[in-house]
Amino acid sequence: MEMNKIQPNVVAIFDGRDWLLHGYDIFKKQPLVWILTLLAYWTAMFLFGLIPIVGLLVSLVISPGIAFGFICLAKAIDQNQAVPPRIIISGFTGSKKFDLILLGFYYCGSLFLIFVLIMLLNDKSVIDLVNNPDSQINSGTQSENFFNIKIMTVLLLYIPIQMIFWFAPQLVVWGNLNSIKAMFYSFFAVLLNWKSFLTYLLTWVMVMLGISIFIALLISLFKIDQGSLFVLFLPISLLIMGVAHCSYYASTKMIFSDLVAKHSNTNPN
Repeated sequence: MEMNKIQPNVVAIFDGRDWLLHGYDIFKKQPLVWILTLLAYWTAMFLFGLIPIVGLLVSLVISPGIAFGFICLAKAIDQNQAVPPRIIISGFTGSKKFDLILLGFYYCGSLFLIFVLIMLLNDKSVIDLVNNPDSQINSGTQSENFFNIKIMTVLLLYIPIQMIFWFAPQLVVWGNLNSIKAMFYSFFAVLLNWKSFLTYLLTWVMVMLGISIFIALLISLFKIDQGSLFVLFLPISLLIMGVAHCSYYASTKMIFSDLVAKHSNTNPN
């Protein structure tokens, strides 16, 4: 598919809600596959996390490629195809693996810039915060207000990063774009569909609020202890993450329908 033929669709505002519903439909087709895949992924990330600094960096660098792997998994299940065991790393076994890794470096760099900016908003360095955390606690309400401002700043700055990388892995592999052009296309595809993405976000907020209320009621009624709470929280987390990855694919399928259709009934990458 040539670059000038990669055009994002502008979808209806409530299609954002349908991405989540379609995501749930995909998840329930093969829930065991999703659960085992997510558990394997979380285990791998935990092991990476045991390596100081390097483990975190590696996890961030490979995250766009892994995100594409989950897209491939959702597409295969949606189209009733066989799911090969290595589908999650399929992006790294194809011809675009270096572009995906480059995407990961851009993603890592973007997060680092946010981190630096947040530190610049503070009058203390990271080392000061680590060595003397009580200084933040003792500052009272002023510190809490500043912390809330930092959280809001991070969230606001992360929105354009999400826009840049939302479709970028798919556009790199399926659209045969380089990493810079893929990020550019992704940003404007999300921007053109901001209403449907807002609906998607609000739908998630309502879902998470409902789940929170449900868990709070269970804790209140049955006096659930921490061990039982973990047993309850794990399957809920797997369901949420599985549906999230499936809805990620659903948004790609709708906004870049031609791109997905071109790669239907073919190899994952």
